[in-house]
Amino acid sequence: MDKLKRTVQMLKKYPMQYLGVIGLDGKPKVKAFEFKFEENGKLYFDVIRGSETYKELSVNPYCEITVASRKDLEWIRISGKVRFVNEVYLRDKLFDHSEILSQKYDHIRELVMPFTLDDVHVSISNLNDQNNVSFDL
Repeated sequence: MDKLKRTVQMLKKYPMQYLGVIGLDGKPKVKAFEFKFEENGKLYFDVIRGSETYKELSVNPYCEITVASRKDLEWIRISGKVRFVNEVYLRDKLFDHSEILSQKYDHIRELVMPFTLDDVHVSISNLNDQNNVSFDL
């Protein structure tokens, strides 16, 4: 299976992910997070401009996103460098891909900041088999 397709498949299979960042106090922080979509080989997420997470990623743009399934004994880790992409069509597409985003932030849509990752590294592991893989996207 194509690496990008496998990554997107896992992110969609487990829609609530966790984002690891370095906090403004220099300590690690982990936050609940949601993958939105893939376009032209790029994974897209969002953050609210002015939020603590936005400030943290503005200061230190490196992050790691992970999700695991106890039932399936599998997990994915995605690391990369955040690149904010302030494009209206991407913002609209974020809302198209997330009921939660639409319900909670439709009234402040302009504050939603799309971002993608550069220098992406993915690790997919499963305790049930030896088919663990690591690759760059």
